[in-house]
Amino acid sequence: MTKIDQIQRLPLHSQVAGVLRDQIVGGDLKPLERLNEIALCESLGISRTPLREAMKLLELEGLVTIQPHKGAMVSEISLLDIEEIFDLLAPLEALGVRLAMKRMTEVERQQTVDLHNRMIACYRAEDREGCFQNDYTFHRNLIEFARHDVLKSTYTALTNRSQRGRYLAPRFSQSRLDNAMAAHEALIDAFKSDDQDAASEIMHQHVSKTGETVLETLRLGKIGV
Repeated sequence: MTKIDQIQRLPLHSQVAGVLRDQIVGGDLKPLERLNEIALCESLGISRTPLREAMKLLELEGLVTIQPHKGAMVSEISLLDIEEIFDLLAPLEALGVRLAMKRMTEVERQQTVDLHNRMIACYRAEDREGCFQNDYTFHRNLIEFARHDVLKSTYTALTNRSQRGRYLAPRFSQSRLDNAMAAHEALIDAFKSDDQDAASEIMHQHVSKTGETVLETLRLGKIGV
């Protein structure tokens, strides 16, 4: 079965959850916003049953809060949650890059370098959104290449929640972006030289620093509690 076949065969409520998850993570649906079942059913062309099943999935992920007799709303961003999530993401991604370097194919290795180069090209062209999207894919791919199912599922659950903070936080300052790209340059150098210890340590520090920046910018923007 191909990946396309797998996607096409996903239960309807899982597909609905994916659509809503993207809207929540991307900030289209804001914290504390009520999720109008009638409007969502009409816009998605579905009945209430798959929508409510999707809501339950998103509640388990911490993205939606369901209140008895009141319905569902987008969960509020908790700064403590974001801090704790990055506390876990840093060592998780450090392990991920170490395993990926051991297990990835040569094709995947080249894909990683190519993706890094595209991200740097966006950075130099001052295309922040392109830089952000390539960075997200870079990190996600390394977890995929680690070939560790528990690590992948844990990372996916955590990063779905952390991405909300990254999208809703004010855009990072140029100096912070410069530092993040410098860390990526050091990471790819360690990657190319197959220095797993260095790559793992750089990744840990990079993700930790990203967490600190997200928290600081959220606090300045007075988003979350």
